[in-house]
Order: sequence, then structure tokens, then C-alpha cells
Amino acid sequence: MVNTHFYLKYFHSWNAEDVSISCERGNCTRKETCRNHGAKSPFIQFRSSPRFKGSHSINNLSCLGNGLSLKLSELLNPYSRNKRCYCFEILQHLEYTKGFNKPKRLPSKNHLPTHSAFLSVTLKSKSPFIDSHCHLDFLFQRQKFSGTYAEYQVKHKNTYPPNYQGCVAVFCKPSTFSKKSEWNQYLEEENVWGAFGCHPHNAEDYDDSVEEALICALSHPQVRALGEIGLDYSDRNRCRKEVQHQVFRRQLKIAYASQLSLIIHCREADEDCIKILQEFLPEDYAFHLHCFTENWNWAQKWMEAFPRVYIGITNLVTYSSAKPTHEVVKNIPLNHLLLETDAPYFLPRKISKRIRWSHPGMAIYVAAQIAALRNITLEEVLYWTYENTRKMYKI
Repeated sequence: MVNTHFYLKYFHSWNAEDVSISCERGNCTRKETCRNHGAKSPFIQFRSSPRFKGSHSINNLSCLGNGLSLKLSELLNPYSRNKRCYCFEILQHLEYTKGFNKPKRLPSKNHLPTHSAFLSVTLKSKSPFIDSHCHLDFLFQRQKFSGTYAEYQVKHKNTYPPNYQGCVAVFCKPSTFSKKSEWNQYLEEENVWGAFGCHPHNAEDYDDSVEEALICALSHPQVRALGEIGLDYSDRNRCRKEVQHQVFRRQLKIAYASQLSLIIHCREADEDCIKILQEFLPEDYAFHLHCFTENWNWAQKWMEAFPRVYIGITNLVTYSSAKPTHEVVKNIPLNHLLLETDAPYFLPRKISKRIRWSHPGMAIYVAAQIAALRNITLEEVLYWTYENTRKMYKI
């Protein structure tokens, strides 16, 4: 039997009952149903909201169907805009986006696909990716895990895609800067790079001794950036604005003097954050604008002020409520994007509800959703974000 791979011909009019497809060889066109190819209804959705920091409830999350058995063919050059070819794998991402407005349920929980089924069927990709922002120390604390990160990956191997290539571990709690025994174990791991900086939530804990410990930690050979630092005017931050400004400026002086890359935390403070950054940095300074949640208008202002800014997108993008993030993802040039989990926060929407915390391997869900929203291949997203991460963090 000839091993023929089928590609979507008219993806905009696709539905689960009637699919117009064409043979890869180009010599036949016929109509098939999704079920004829072994696919069940591709999406099971539950009303949910992302796990934000500080939430103690377990999400009800939606998952992709696991009936699709088509092999992911070698795609055409994903970087050519004249040669776009979408296989059923990419089609599932497209349908997932459509499903935001038309939630579906299957009648029995027995139909829920496993996380590993999603990875093995929907995300068959060899393109590497790196999680550009996570908190391994917080993740281990929440899961009460005392082993190494390599042991953690083995324990959770079913939820780490084979193309996962590492992470940037961010340490933002001032009390840990001087405790090398608490963070050095992570930086001794293969493909783990570090960043240190005082989070704006902890600005009132910053003093001369903390700054001395910070400078010492930044000298570690695996450290690639100073951060996350910045301003947070949200209701969740009780630190006074003037203290945040002072601590932000002190750390910017350190970053510029050492020419370290920066990770910026900015929440409801974009105007002030841009203004302070412009006081200390030239416009061509590269930095990671972490966990961006503002609209496209603000994204444009950031890129106009700092043309080399990289904007980090988390798994918040997988939720229907994140309309501003969707707008940004659809419009931003790919050479400005980074994938990040902010683990252990922001669980992907479609993951099993048995999983309580996100981890660096789940950055692949961000890439999948970006591909869906932009109607491009997953390979293209992974290529650009991987290259951006390497440039930003000098990996």
C-alpha cells in the first residue's frame, strides 16, 4: 500500500464532517470525512480560566482529541511565504482557535485524551525550542521535589517533548541571591541558563547587601541576564511606586555597566517603564519584555522605543479571554517573539486537569497557539523563537 500523506486544500472551510483534501502527489482530489481517517471530534473544551499566580484552585482544562493517526510529513520550506502547506496537524491548531467561540464536549470522561497523546500526535516536530523564562526554584517548592532537574525531567518524561532543548531559570527573590547552595544546583544542569534580579514585588527588600549578593550571583558563568526587574502597578503589588523606581534604576545601572541582557517585568506601568529604560539604555539595547499581556498598540510603542526588544508570550495565549495577547501574536514580526512558560504558573488550556503546575516543556503549547493564530506552520514559529532566544541570551 502506498504511504500517501494528505494535506489540507481548503482549510478555511474545514469541518469535522466534510474535508476537501488533495493527494501529496497532486494527481487526485477527493472528499473524505475526518472520521474516515481515524479522527474523532478534535476538541473537547471546558470553560476555564488560566492559573494565575496565587491561585489555589485546579483548572478545568480542555484537551485536543487523540484519534488522528496521520504522520506529520516533511513540510515544505516553512520560511517561504509562497509555499505554505498545512497538514492535519496544523489543521488541529486552526480548529482549536475556532473552537474558542463554539465550545464542545464529549459525553464521557473516558474520551479525554492524555497529554502524551497530544504530544505524540499533534506536536510531532523535530525543531528545537527553549523556554526563555521559568522559575525552577518555585516549581520544585510547589511540587515538593528535592532531586535534580534532570531527575525531574525523567520523572515527567511523558510531558516533555523530545525537541525540548533547555530553559532560562530566573531567580527573582532577593533572599536567595546569597544562598548559592539553593540555586547553584540548577545552573550545574545541562542546558539550564540563569538570570538574577529583584522582582518589583520584592522592591522593599532590596538594600546594599542584596545588591552585593546580586552582583556576585551575576558573575556565575551560566548566568545570561539580569532580571526580572521593572515596575508593577497592579493591585497585587503593595510596594510603593517610588521604591520600585529606585530599585529599578539601581539594577539598570548594574546591567548597563556589565552589558548584561535584561528581563523586564512591566505590569500596568508601560509608560513609566519605557521612560526609565530610556534614561539608562540606548535604543538598540536588547532585552526580554517578559509575560507581555498588553495590547498591540503598546507592543508597537515598545518596538518603536527599543527596536531590539523581544516580547515574551506565555500559555495565557491559549485562553479565549486573552484577546489583547491574540492581537499581539497575530501582528508582531516573528523576529520579536519569545516562548516562555513562567513556570510554575500559566498552565496551558488544553492540558490534563491532573497536572497542577506548568513546567518548561510546556512552552511548546505557546508555539502551537501562535501557529494557529497566525495560520503558519509550527516549524516556522519554533525556528524563529529558537533563534531569537539564542540571540537574546547568547546561548
